[in-house]
Amino acid sequence: MATTTQDVQAWPVVRWRDVVHAFRPDHAAGEAQVKTLRMNQVLSDGLRFTRRNSHRLAGAGTLYSRLNVEAAVLHRRKDKIAAQRYCEAAREIEEELVMLLKRQQLDASELEPTALPSPGVWRVLKPLSALTDAALQSLPPVPEEQCIPGILEGTDGRTVRFAKAGPGGLDHQLPYAMMEAAGLSVGDPALLLHEFTGATIITRLQPGLLVEGQQRNTDPAVGPARDLMFHEPLDKDARAALFKKFRSA
Repeated sequence: MATTTQDVQAWPVVRWRDVVHAFRPDHAAGEAQVKTLRMNQVLSDGLRFTRRNSHRLAGAGTLYSRLNVEAAVLHRRKDKIAAQRYCEAAREIEEELVMLLKRQQLDASELEPTALPSPGVWRVLKPLSALTDAALQSLPPVPEEQCIPGILEGTDGRTVRFAKAGPGGLDHQLPYAMMEAAGLSVGDPALLLHEFTGATIITRLQPGLLVEGQQRNTDPAVGPARDLMFHEPLDKDARAALFKKFRSA
């Protein structure tokens, strides 16, 4: 039986502040922390771009595969080996992202997290999200981390209401400053992450990607093969074949 779903997923690329906040959630984000992550080989190079406003230069920026966020968390938790594995996978995905952007004749600046991607951007985000999910299947999960997808629905100026996506579940009241620190606004999809580190719970927000109107088959036994292609971990050869497929599609 096919049903229409409204799904919130992780935006597949992030800004440097998202990575730094995952590394040092209790500090103001600074570029010195970017250098620390690079020095420890747990941050990929990212994709640099130049913003333009009415055809004028409006500053430079860098986008990274979201796998760098998990790498930063794992490095903070002293698991450098796992962090480096995430970073290596992020580099591979960023190489593929360059090819995807060239095919669609887009600039990396057009992938910055926004509420409504354009059709051209969506043609990059969709395969990029699939590649990211496939890579995650072969990486160790971040231990003791809970991820809740949802929408930032409203604010009273001091707190923000985060409504969990899907049926059931309680809304969460978050500090307004948390939304600002994540570069998000009311109405944006987001992921609410809870890290359980002993006696401490660290809460973070990440940009989300809203996927609407897709038909999802509720019976995996009769679903098309393409819907099941990411359910099993992929080895390096399989990932390489998948990358090649998206480049030639």
